[in-house]
Amino acid sequence: MKLLLRSQLFFLLSLLISFSHLQECIGFVNSETTGAEIMEEVDKRHQQFPYIYEEQSMVLVDRHGDRDTRKARRYSRVEEDGTVRFLLLFDYPQEVKGVALLANREPDGRTNKYIYLPAYGEQLLESAGEGSGDNFLGTDFSVENLTGEILSDHHYVRRDDSEIEKVKHFVLDVYKAKNTSTEDRILRRHFIQQDNLYITLTHHFDKHGRIARKQSHHDLKEVDHDMLRANMTLMKNMKDQHQSLIKTSRRIFSHDYVPLEIFTAEWLYKNYPHIEPAEDMDTDNSLDVKGTTE
Repeated sequence: MKLLLRSQLFFLLSLLISFSHLQECIGFVNSETTGAEIMEEVDKRHQQFPYIYEEQSMVLVDRHGDRDTRKARRYSRVEEDGTVRFLLLFDYPQEVKGVALLANREPDGRTNKYIYLPAYGEQLLESAGEGSGDNFLGTDFSVENLTGEILSDHHYVRRDDSEIEKVKHFVLDVYKAKNTSTEDRILRRHFIQQDNLYITLTHHFDKHGRIARKQSHHDLKEVDHDMLRANMTLMKNMKDQHQSLIKTSRRIFSHDYVPLEIFTAEWLYKNYPHIEPAEDMDTDNSLDVKGTTE
């Protein structure tokens, strides 16, 4: 009886805490609250840690159901001046070991993206694609999908709230900032869960205004107070009937795990030097520098 009573009290306490969090999240929102104000609150609640190391598995599935599994390490750090450094380094399978995506986002929003392919020797291949529709290394993700969008570069329009699987969401349409020539074209639509202010679903649109990709976040974990991180991110390519799943198995917030030196070409050349491929080795078309998804 005592055990049952304790369980009931614990359940009621959990409900009260959840209700309190819900009230805190939506308390600042009313019919006059703008999309920009909601996004600022989202960013404040779940802002990026300055130093993050992650171990990830990536599963790519094509329209025929064929799977390609990779393992990678992801490093990111934010400098005091606002510069964001990002490195995604593949470890498995052997044919992609040492392949890396290196990106730097300057405080003004400019992003430099490079791909390192050990088989090409000591050189970085610049990725010229811009925006969230440019996939890399055969995945359905762009650099922007992984590093996040800069609020000041975008204009947010709030739409009617929506309910997804009985959970209430704020809905925001994302456009380029008003001082650009593409300001009238919708880029994305964010669905923000109201009880935790986390973006759990994003629709990415093509230049014709059609949904091209759907990005969803799953297995949310609390990492610091109300700050959440998703352990699984799924991107579905609607046109190519292709999808990419990233699963994070380990996450560490530590300066020691993301030293500045690893975000350099010199570090990649030293630790993953050029190795001549075997003469009978087939070319791996999935590592198209332009980001072909098939």
